[in-house]
Amino acid sequence: MPSFSPHLRRLLLVAASAASLTLASFAQEERSYALSDATSEVLGTTYKTAAEAKNYDGALAAINGQLAKVADQTSFDAAVLLQIKAQTLLQKGDFSAAVEPLERALKLSDSKKPTYFDERITQEFLYYLAQLHFQEATTTKVATSIAGHYEKAESFMERWIANNQKQNPDALLFYASLLYNRAIQNAETPNVEPIKKALGVVDSALRMSTHPKDNLYVLKLVCLQQLDRNEEATELLELLVKQKPDNRTYWQQLAALYLGQQKDIRAIITFERAQANGFMNGPKDNFNLVGIHFNLGLYDRAAELLEKGLTDGTIENEEKNWELLAYSYQQLNRDLKAIDTLKRATEKFPESGQLEYLIAQNYYGLDKAEAALPHLQSAVRKGGGAKPHTTYLFLAFIAYELKKFDIALEASEQAIATPEGKAEGERMKQAILDLLKEREAKMQKS
Repeated sequence: MPSFSPHLRRLLLVAASAASLTLASFAQEERSYALSDATSEVLGTTYKTAAEAKNYDGALAAINGQLAKVADQTSFDAAVLLQIKAQTLLQKGDFSAAVEPLERALKLSDSKKPTYFDERITQEFLYYLAQLHFQEATTTKVATSIAGHYEKAESFMERWIANNQKQNPDALLFYASLLYNRAIQNAETPNVEPIKKALGVVDSALRMSTHPKDNLYVLKLVCLQQLDRNEEATELLELLVKQKPDNRTYWQQLAALYLGQQKDIRAIITFERAQANGFMNGPKDNFNLVGIHFNLGLYDRAAELLEKGLTDGTIENEEKNWELLAYSYQQLNRDLKAIDTLKRATEKFPESGQLEYLIAQNYYGLDKAEAALPHLQSAVRKGGGAKPHTTYLFLAFIAYELKKFDIALEASEQAIATPEGKAEGERMKQAILDLLKEREAKMQKS
């Protein structure tokens, strides 16, 4: 969103020699209004001295003192003093306090025919008040006052536009930003019509320049997204990455849009284009690219990227990433490669019972129960993995199948000791005991 500080700095420049500038501007207009001798004296002496020394508190004291002495608080003197008070507060950096005297000065001028202030000054007042109220709306901590600030900001800006015969892109950008921000006060239920209006204003601003500012494109983009016009948003971002391939944010937004539209292949291409330009090549970006390939069932490419990333450090060395690599090899029916991957992972995560459990699973899938058994025992020694009761039951089953009943009974007892494995563990234990009893009976008969 655009910054308001340059405009406020312009106002400060207008107010740099407040008394002389104000008096000069009125002298140039065909108006009969004139400051009283008393007010002119204060502005030319006490106020001027303090203002030139940047003693803003002293300058404000001079203004407030004279303002209190003005008998008619609707007079030209009052209006000018209020204007200069607002300018001084802006110079001081007290933007919030400047709003009230500036509004009062404008209201006094509006009440007169002809107005106290000429059209140029009135337009400045309107523009600055719109900016100040917008700033208040976006920074105030008083939630109940936000809507009021937005309403006033929009009202002042609409009046400024109505009086302005020649628009400019910066002003329209500000107006569109105001409309948009007011429309999305409630993020869950944004007001669509003002967003459409803001989009129209942005388009008008874009047509005014052969080289529009980025902020105009950004605002158009968020408007399109709020209106669920994602195809247009995508086209706009494609234009932006073509014009400014060195902008990281544009690449990220474009990839996110393609993913949101379930255009995963386009997202992959966007990642690769971004990486060719030096962006989106961090560990998380690289892993996200793996994830897109994986979700598309492109396991060979997912495995290739993940293997490379885990080897050269461009993907975070986390246990879950090694597990995903092994699973990718499984999907490619490269079970031995999956086992080898998991074994490599145990070297990096030697305390992981889950990795040992997965190795055992893979061996069992290859009908290699004997090879699975020691890894299950290792998994138990390392805490049982993600779901210990499952590891205990699997060990009991494998040991039972291999007729290693002592190991099977011990694993059953461990499963029984867990809430999740109690029932199945008791059934397993009973089956083992029944088998042992049957074998003993046969031995006695023989």
